[in-house]
Amino acid sequence: MFKYQCLKTNSRNMINSFKFKKGVSPLIATILLIAFAVALGSVVMNWGLNILELGKSEDVCRNVEIKIRDIDKNEVCFGGLGQNGYINFIIDNIGVTDINGLAVWIVGDKGTKLFDIDNILIKKGYLYDKKDNGVVYDFSVFGNIKQVQFIPKIKFDQATEICPKNAIKAEKIGVCS
Repeated sequence: MFKYQCLKTNSRNMINSFKFKKGVSPLIATILLIAFAVALGSVVMNWGLNILELGKSEDVCRNVEIKIRDIDKNEVCFGGLGQNGYINFIIDNIGVTDINGLAVWIVGDKGTKLFDIDNILIKKGYLYDKKDNGVVYDFSVFGNIKQVQFIPKIKFDQATEICPKNAIKAEKIGVCS
């Protein structure tokens, strides 16, 4: 008998505790559903837009090809100390499209630096010789250079297109003589 009364009392307390609980009001629930639908729609739209842009860039960049020419048995050489560091390199345009810029991504021990070289023209079959210490690199901030990546840029329909799939990496890095 005692066992039955305990079960009855516990179940009555449980029912009463659910009776007085309040849920989310219908207005708040509607606002939450609309916000969720808008967020989901934004994600789907951005995803679709990125697919369209990716397809366009692949078609435009298919004829872009670059190669790094060696400088004293290295692909890239560096000089200077601390904030006065720099890199030099030679890029050959071996594709059939003119290149209108380069993004130089330098990976160091402590971080990475992206350097844009715009308003240049590397005609097909020609080379770009960067020996004027114009690509500045701060060794004290980014550390020793581990890798340098060159990403070509081309002009298409009055806009600059970046061709990351046509990028090349330089891993033979030495001191400029």
